Amino acid sequence: YQTLYEVLVSVAKLMAPFAPFLPEDIYQNLNSNGQEPFESVHLAEYPAPEAEAYRFRDEALEAHMDAVRKVVSSVRSIRNEVGIKVRQPLSRILVYTKSAAIREGLPLMADIVRDEVNVKEIQFVDDPSALWVQKAKPNFKSLGPKFGKDVKKVAEIIANLPEESVNKLAQTGSETISLDGRDVEIKKEDVEILQENRDQFAVAVEDEFTVALDTHLTEELVVEGLAREFVNRVQNMRKEAGFDVTDRIRISFQGNAEISQAIQKQADYIKNETLAEEISQAQPDGAFSKEWKINGQPVVISVEKV
Repeated sequence: YQTLYEVLVSVAKLMAPFAPFLPEDIYQNLNSNGQEPFESVHLAEYPAPEAEAYRFRDEALEAHMDAVRKVVSSVRSIRNEVGIKVRQPLSRILVYTKSAAIREGLPLMADIVRDEVNVKEIQFVDDPSALWVQKAKPNFKSLGPKFGKDVKKVAEIIANLPEESVNKLAQTGSETISLDGRDVEIKKEDVEILQENRDQFAVAVEDEFTVALDTHLTEELVVEGLAREFVNRVQNMRKEAGFDVTDRIRISFQGNAEISQAIQKQADYIKNETLAEEISQAQPDGAFSKEWKINGQPVVISVEKV
């Protein structure tokens, strides 16, 4: 309310010179408590940007929040690409960056990031190779003149190089391989370095950072995701049934064993989010009922006021 007051008073002062009547009315209403020292908005001082009272900007905070927005946007895009809804909790995101703003901002805004993208943990990594696997693809234009009739053998060795060798090749520009019992040197120009996501990671590469979403779903995460989907359906039903936001309700449902187990484990969370006094598998008469699908599984949900 204090912020709204400051905004409205300032806007009234800014409007006063060219729209004199409405700002005066707003100013008089707002100043009924006598906080402003002037009888009229037209006697007040015009807001000056350099005045101490109007220096509200926190540029460090803006930089940190900008970093948060960028990372959150990337993680949401990854979720869309891999088809995992934001309501499904995931264990972590891994971030590689050289940006000081992101390094500083994410830990300070960790609660916001975790809430926005629904992950349990944010981790920084110092080596981007932790986020993906590098593989080498033979470059026949370079290999052909060097190895002649042995080019196919060399190409096969390159295609099967272990990750450590590919990383060394990418970093130092050369690697030694064994060809028919003799050591030969492969240069960086002899290959094309490809990056592939590690099994459980989905990766997005941006200008200032690389972020990886751990898509591995444990049993606990699946249960929590089902509970969140259930809450979403109940909240929609509250609106459809015309309940007030403060109405306490009873919930009943019919679903398979997986849904039932998830609801039982997350009962306290569901009750808190939906203002439910109880959750049962009995099907009451006269309650507002609807059939839904949660993660492809049919569920009948009923809600009624307490």
